[in-house]
Amino acid sequence: MVVSSFKPTSEVLAIPVNILPKNWQIDAYTNLSNYTEYDFTRYFINSFVVTFIAVLLAVILCTTAGYGFAKYKFKYNNLIFIIVLSTIMIPFQAIVVPLFILMKDLGLQDSYLGLIIPESLTAFGVFLMRQFFYSIPDEIIESARIDGASEFRIFWNISVPMAKTAIFALIIFHSQWVWNLLLWPLIIISSPEMRTIPQAIALFSGVYFTPYPEQLAISVLACLPLLVIFMFLSKNFVKGITLTGLK
Repeated sequence: MVVSSFKPTSEVLAIPVNILPKNWQIDAYTNLSNYTEYDFTRYFINSFVVTFIAVLLAVILCTTAGYGFAKYKFKYNNLIFIIVLSTIMIPFQAIVVPLFILMKDLGLQDSYLGLIIPESLTAFGVFLMRQFFYSIPDEIIESARIDGASEFRIFWNISVPMAKTAIFALIIFHSQWVWNLLLWPLIIISSPEMRTIPQAIALFSGVYFTPYPEQLAISVLACLPLLVIFMFLSKNFVKGITLTGLK
């Protein structure tokens, strides 16, 4: 994809395929500004806003839910957790119609909240955080309670700092998921100014033909934020997955 974005259209469509371009050029990137009907800057901003808020909410909700399942013993604890975990097996296509009707009835169609709310909590995130919190010895929490610490302080000042590697792993997983969403934005978003970048790429075409080099160029640019996030958090990501898996 990266290499082909530096090819002219004739080379992109050439058979047999040339791995490297005969003439490297950046026209695909500079030509993006010619497509005035596509506000790519706005699309990137939309994706950043949706991803940031959805990931922030997912971290808060999944962390608190995972901690509750791991450290509090209440009736039907395991049963409720199994029900939450079983939702992973339900394909999104099976719930897309009732979800759309719900968002429409709430007046959230064609809005940031309509994109964010369905992605603000994930069963995988709850599972990831629960498994990590299980690795924290109960003795640490009991000692804090004996010292007079409140439940919130135990969670916020003791448990959350110890779980930062798992939180970083959750951030990477969920950022990648939300940033690359396509089906749900295509359904819930109708106005051009509210499009996300994957939606814009899918709908990107010229008047008489699809400009493949430009489409590849914008796809390359869309991958950069995820690469930056992964580079900064990769060490903690591997550590968090390893510790969670060991438990």
